Amino acid sequence: MAKTIDSSISSILISSFLLMMLLTPMVAAGQPTPSPRVPLCKVIHGVQQGETCASLTQDFSIDMPHFLQINPNINCNTIFVGQWVCVNGKLV
Repeated sequence: MAKTIDSSISSILISSFLLMMLLTPMVAAGQPTPSPRVPLCKVIHGVQQGETCASLTQDFSIDMPHFLQINPNINCNTIFVGQWVCVNGKLV
């Protein structure tokens, strides 16, 4: 009698586990994962002596948040002569 109960419990647990495994991808598939937006640069500029992030945004008529978005790896504290920066672009 005890073996029958143990066998029944095992069958229920295995069935529950399998059902859970089958339903998990369906639940996950219903919620889209947002893909990261990446910059697409149309115009690049080589930084020249005396230029800063602020002066570049003024010279190329772009706001600072957008400049930083299209140049995600830039460090405005260590910008250097010859560094390539995107001055016209968008996130895609």
